[in-house]
This record gives sequence, C-alpha cells and structure tokens, in this order.
Amino acid sequence: MARIKSAWEIALEKTQDIEIDENKYRSDKLEKEGKALAGSYLNNTDKSLDEVVAKYADYSDEDRDCVRRGMLSTVFSNVSLPTDEMYELRFNRTCDLMNVITQGDAQAMDLMQQIGGFFKQYIDCKKDFITRMEAQIRQAIENNPEGVNKQQYTQIIDQNIKKMDSQYSGALENTKEALKQLLGL
Repeated sequence: MARIKSAWEIALEKTQDIEIDENKYRSDKLEKEGKALAGSYLNNTDKSLDEVVAKYADYSDEDRDCVRRGMLSTVFSNVSLPTDEMYELRFNRTCDLMNVITQGDAQAMDLMQQIGGFFKQYIDCKKDFITRMEAQIRQAIENNPEGVNKQQYTQIIDQNIKKMDSQYSGALENTKEALKQLLGL
C-alpha cells in the first residue's frame, strides 16, 4: 500500500522550488510604507508636514525612490473630482505632499495648481448649473403647477451632471497622466 501524504507534506513539496525575490519584496514593502506615510498625512489633519518630511528623509536614497513611488500612488489616487467645497483642505495637503515628493519641482507644482483651479471651476460650474435648473423648475411650476413633472426635471439634472462629471473626469485624467509622465511614472 502506498503511503498517504498529509496536506502539509504536499504543500511543502509544491513550494520547495519557489524562490523569494528579496529585492522585489523589499521594494513592495517600501512602497506600502510610502502609501501609508502619505495616507496618514492626508487623512489626519493633526499630522504635520514636518513629520512626513522627517520620516521621508530618514530613508536612504535607494529606499526613498520606492517610498516616493508609494507616496505618489496615494497622491494620484486622492486627486479626484471634488464632491463638495471642503475639498480645498485635502487638496492643499495633497499639494504640500506633492511639493515634498517632487522637491518643489516647478512644473509639477504648476500642474497641481492647474488642477486646483480646475476643481474650483468644476464646483462653480456645477453650482451654477443646479441654480439655473432650480430657477427653471420654479418658473415652470409658477406657469403651470399641475403640468410640471418634478421627476423628469430630476432626471434631466442627474443626466447633465453625469455628463459634466464625465467631461471633467476625462480632462482631469489627462492632466494626471501629464503629471505622471513629468515625474517618470
């Protein structure tokens, strides 16, 4: 009779030839640390930029490159269309972080400022559109109170906001891509 192997023995046989790429493991670990460092700054308004700068400076030049990639990944994932007017605080912190990561690269910071202006334009455009639509709805109700389908107006508003979001998102993605290319990502 043949001996039945335990699951442990089978697993050991299957994994005995697997080699760990220590450089890749270290690089991934450092990128995760960079993501965590950037995320902790962006999500915690009590954390000062000086703390981030000090922690970032503690890494060796070789390690700092991996940490930088992780930090940039977090920065780019946090640059998205604002949902309210409170975006400014978070975006300003994102710009501060980008300034540290790029060591004040003028072109990178110029693109970030363009994105900030773009966000303000987006918020203003969205508010203006909603205000105009509300005025049209009020006028329609005054002219013909029973003939107004509020649900239809709501659908029109939602469709137009989605279209606006799509257009602004496309432009934002193009700017983010230009920034990534500038930074060599």
